[in-house]
Amino acid sequence: AKPPAVVCHHSEWAGLRKNKKKNKGQNKIIYRHGESNLDDEEEQPMLQQVRDMMHGRRVNLIHRLDRGASGCLLFSFADGDRVGGGGSELGSIDEENRKFPTEHGPNPTSQLIQSLQNPNSIKTYVALVRGEGILHGEDLKTKGWFTIDRPIKDEKGRVRDAITEFRFLAGYTVVVLDELGSEDRGENGLKDKTPLSFKNKSANEPQPVRASVVLARPKTGRWHQIRRHLNGLSHPILGDSTHGNSKINREWREHRNMLGERTCLHLGRVQLVPTTVTMGVEDAGSTTNVLPNGLDVTCPIPRDMHDMIAVYMPQLLEEVIPLLAEEGITFESLS
Repeated sequence: AKPPAVVCHHSEWAGLRKNKKKNKGQNKIIYRHGESNLDDEEEQPMLQQVRDMMHGRRVNLIHRLDRGASGCLLFSFADGDRVGGGGSELGSIDEENRKFPTEHGPNPTSQLIQSLQNPNSIKTYVALVRGEGILHGEDLKTKGWFTIDRPIKDEKGRVRDAITEFRFLAGYTVVVLDELGSEDRGENGLKDKTPLSFKNKSANEPQPVRASVVLARPKTGRWHQIRRHLNGLSHPILGDSTHGNSKINREWREHRNMLGERTCLHLGRVQLVPTTVTMGVEDAGSTTNVLPNGLDVTCPIPRDMHDMIAVYMPQLLEEVIPLLAEEGITFESLS
């Protein structure tokens, strides 16, 4: 599981190797079976961490997550990819087509990537966004799963098709009373018995909490696709410094304990279709189905996102827990 504020690997896409001073000390990674102590000055990417956990056995990254995002990461062993008699690591990947070169036909890494790109495979993300799920008077929470098909530009400025399925699970908004006792409702008109401390706030004080929990399933793999499509729905992801609202992000960091380099986007579940791969090195020439029943892995929503909801939007937490369970997603154990 990838925590926030850690890159998957070092590249132009991932950004600088050095941590910023303001994030010093936030790059300690907690695993299910232990803790890794990282150097505060030199960031250790997930690719290297997994290799170290495998006692130096080289691994390939099947997909990537943004630095501030969290969730499932899939890896394959590089020694199963026969390239000139040896394994390949991430540096040799064709980033445009997400394939590895091979002289002996499809290898495990490329086959897993192809399985991930299969239209029947599913990646389900959980996003915490600004806004209560109302767009131009329409309640998005009543739509169930719906599709956004809107082209976006990639890193090189080329317009590419982009399709994402969304489900707005639940929304939350504060309702306060003015001095005469009349209600100041959110866009959806729902009341919330929140303390009346937000009225007549100055411009420098935090605004009322408006947030929703959203599920997203990208059907194409474009640059910042989920983040940009949600921003197009006027519900940017909290913590998104590129496509979000800087003022709202600052309020959540300064007043509501959002991590400094957090983007509230979490890959909670990955479901892959079965695939047949050509094994390498030890079993040259044979074929085997490494995923005879496909692959279905989940990663609980981490504690930091849980606490943001539980502390400041407890009603929202109660509402989304059973809805997330319907999708096979849970929160990290609090024990």
